[in-house]
Amino acid sequence: MTTGKDKSGFYFGVTCPACGGELELEKNFFTLTCVHCGSVLRIRMPDMPPAYLVKSKLTTREVRFGIDRYLKKNSLPLTGPDLAIKNLYYPYWKIEALMLRVRNKVYERVLQEETEYQDWAAVQTAKTEIGITPYLMTVAAGSFFDGIPDSIGLRSEYVRMIPFAKENIQDGFDSLPITRPYDEVWATVVSSVMTVGDIDQADFGSNLTELFHPEYELIYFPYALVESYSDRGFNRFIVDGISGRVVEYLTQLTLDEDAEYAEIPPLEFGRLEVEYHRCYNCGMDLPDRRSIVYICENCQVLNIIDKTGVDIGELALVDCESGPADVLLPFWSFKIPDNLLPKLGQLFGGIRRSDRLVVPAFSVVNYEAAYRLSKRMSAAAPQLNLVPTETYDRRFRPVNRCLEDALALADIIIYRAQLERLSTFHCNIEKFEFHPSEVSLFYTPFHPENYFYVDSALNAITFEKNLVEQKV
Repeated sequence: MTTGKDKSGFYFGVTCPACGGELELEKNFFTLTCVHCGSVLRIRMPDMPPAYLVKSKLTTREVRFGIDRYLKKNSLPLTGPDLAIKNLYYPYWKIEALMLRVRNKVYERVLQEETEYQDWAAVQTAKTEIGITPYLMTVAAGSFFDGIPDSIGLRSEYVRMIPFAKENIQDGFDSLPITRPYDEVWATVVSSVMTVGDIDQADFGSNLTELFHPEYELIYFPYALVESYSDRGFNRFIVDGISGRVVEYLTQLTLDEDAEYAEIPPLEFGRLEVEYHRCYNCGMDLPDRRSIVYICENCQVLNIIDKTGVDIGELALVDCESGPADVLLPFWSFKIPDNLLPKLGQLFGGIRRSDRLVVPAFSVVNYEAAYRLSKRMSAAAPQLNLVPTETYDRRFRPVNRCLEDALALADIIIYRAQLERLSTFHCNIEKFEFHPSEVSLFYTPFHPENYFYVDSALNAITFEKNLVEQKV
């Protein structure tokens, strides 16, 4: 949707396949309706890392103004007429992952007996804290360039982008080649994270910091490279192509002799594709909702938009009385293979020894809350009576965690549960990829109670309301 008003947050531009109209999509969009022709469309993300371009907003005059402002602020002479300005796009890898942290700490409390004649007593408590949080980092993907920052930080979450293509490169700009493949960058990121984790010394045992499920994107960011010679000698300014801020001022160049990267073949980027959002059975438009599961309102056929191609059978619903205020939340149910059941059954099975690992199929920002909910749902699975659902109304919340992401979440949930058990029972830990013997999808009704949602079947499973997106 194109408006004259700037959007907040990350977005990228595409064109409608029906009418060619310009569309702007925020990152979390999956479906939308074209404002020009009314076609319902969906975005298909590529298997390979997609590449984006951040267009520069600066004119030559604004670049020069930014440099003069920097020089004046630092009590330096302003620029002369001999400035040589070169505009370029420098590539960065954007890496998103899940970080698991284990911190062993000793907390000290000071206690006093009831009588005033007793001395203060210090009580120490050893505690292992385990947490799962999102992790984001941008790392230089090009060769060493003196003055160019190694990262653009969190700006990659809110700058405006368009798909990278030769025709989108602005006149007078050059794009630098990629010399660092993402697998090499990932090794550097992991090493960096582990080094930072080692700084936080454990009070007992050893701390742990690990990254899971990395996802990559390539971002070309604009800079103005400005050089001149003056009474002060050589000058180089690196100007941010979005803000106009001078990010580096150099009076001599440093050659990085260690920055020797092996030649790699040109990388192919994944391209975003816009396609019609229609029922594969009757061809009617599907509902404009961000989900991977739809029931066609015309022919009532189940449509699953998931690239894994795994058969999940019929949609199921927990059989219980539910009220109009209930929300029906989706969950992926993974049957644990027999060879893993003795080990994983102890972690998730509860008293009834469930043979299922159940994870949320809806988007969750708080991964610690998602972990707790998964354990409760997994333990309760044997008590939930599932029946096929013949309806699919607005109470059914969208399935916006695809099967691939759900399996990745299952891996880290299993590892997280083993770490928790390790700290209590000192058992051996094993890291492995979880491959369920059966996959299904079901909905459970939850009703609101104060700040929480409570399941309407057992009245035993609770989680915080803010865990669920309020917009449908």
